[in-house]
Amino acid sequence: MASFEAINYSLRPNKCVERKIIFETLAGLSSSFDFSKYQYLGMGSMWFVDFVLAHKSLGIEELVSFELAQYSPRAIFNRPYKNIKVFAGPASEGIEITDWAKPSIVWLDYDCGPENSAVFEDSATVASKISPGSILMVTANAHMGRIPNKDADENPLNRHEGLELLLGDAAPSSEEFKHINQKNYHNVLATCLTRHIERAHRRSGRGGKFVSFLNYYYKDNAPMITVGGMFVDEESDTKLKENRCFLNSEYIGPALYPIQVPPLTHRERISLDALLPSTERLDEAEVMKRLGFKLDQSQLDDYAKFYKLYPSYGEVVL
Repeated sequence: MASFEAINYSLRPNKCVERKIIFETLAGLSSSFDFSKYQYLGMGSMWFVDFVLAHKSLGIEELVSFELAQYSPRAIFNRPYKNIKVFAGPASEGIEITDWAKPSIVWLDYDCGPENSAVFEDSATVASKISPGSILMVTANAHMGRIPNKDADENPLNRHEGLELLLGDAAPSSEEFKHINQKNYHNVLATCLTRHIERAHRRSGRGGKFVSFLNYYYKDNAPMITVGGMFVDEESDTKLKENRCFLNSEYIGPALYPIQVPPLTHRERISLDALLPSTERLDEAEVMKRLGFKLDQSQLDDYAKFYKLYPSYGEVVL
């Protein structure tokens, strides 16, 4: 079963917050970079949520979605705009025929982890071809259970050996991460993937560097990471470093930014919104008096952090 047949990607709250953060950040960067002249390449599945945002908020006209051939007719039917081109085939094939002379925003949004070699291979290919001023983001599954614990001959592997089997020279050393466990695996994977992108770009001999700042960790069901940033030459590096959003946004930086929004009803949200914004933390005891039941302080802190980005869902009878 394809993942889109099990999950409506437009309804995952933490993913929704991540998407809003990313496109608000890109909108902030657009004062220095004219994204309306860029091309947007991604994996729109059947919902194309990020494509709508790329077109509406950034003004991008050239949009390409990579979709496996067997699902491409359904994707073509569901595309919201006629200027979205659905490439029928593996993303690796679409990447090879793309005109990379044009500046690009690329979001390789996988639901799998590094057990699928495409995650690292496609990322490296894009990094070796993409032009200065372009942005690459890669989303991958960070569930530690996807690390192999046996080799092809059924010999047991520890986690470092399992990652080396998957990632080769991109795998972490035991000196870099002494232990790999569920608490730090998302950071391990993000470090490996970012380094792999940087290395692929450097090995291409095209000059410049990769500035990593679009990095997020969230969990709607499976734990997911997104790593991303901009490939810069001297000119674009200066523009980026002088951009107000890049300098001031709390949501960007080299480390993974955790996104965790609590599941709340519409009525609960309205009650909490009436207390926000506030220079003081939402108080657990005060909220209990207002609502008549307890919400954990961690839930209140998370909601206060993301309340302006919290998604609203409802049923519309057409």
